Amino acid sequence: MTWEAIGEVIKVVGAAATAAAAWFAAVTALKGLEKWRSETLGKRKAELASNVLAAVYEFAEVLRSAREPWVLPHETAKREGIADEVASDANFVPERRLMEHQEFFGRFRSLKHEFAAVFGKEAAQPFDDLWRIRIDINHAVDSMLTNKEMGKSRAPDDIKEWRDWYYTAFRNPDEDKDAVAKRINAQVVAMEAACRPAIEARSS
Repeated sequence: MTWEAIGEVIKVVGAAATAAAAWFAAVTALKGLEKWRSETLGKRKAELASNVLAAVYEFAEVLRSAREPWVLPHETAKREGIADEVASDANFVPERRLMEHQEFFGRFRSLKHEFAAVFGKEAAQPFDDLWRIRIDINHAVDSMLTNKEMGKSRAPDDIKEWRDWYYTAFRNPDEDKDAVAKRINAQVVAMEAACRPAIEARSS
């Protein structure tokens, strides 16, 4: 083989080696990009899951606190924008307590959409179920305020309906009979099941 032929072989081998090196570099870069994307998504999911779970814990605590049966004197004081007759009624207190958290409620509702986009609509269902409890408390309070006579009635049907309203707005001292508390706890458990895997995957 002549030196000229050897030179041509070297050129071909060199070109092939260069192509192989470029291919290897591209594959390595692609794997690195996929790993980065996976780690970034995992980090985002973990952070979102942590934020959502914390918000759910806070929401549950707000609901529980609003339903505490004791009423303090300042909780029946006058309040701007609320009729004095309503503000001074002890049965209005659960709603009054919830009104103190309007800003948090707004953030909570907005967080639902981000969570649903990442984890799916089904996983985000506890947001709606917890909000339904908040609305049920509002309806119970409104029913007691607009049907005060039923609170003094001795008719069995009136007594039953009033008790249903009262123990929706306020905590039932018999925990086994507190349906609202059980609903709150169920949604917390459901959200923990949705969030914990993402949080623990990131920390492992």
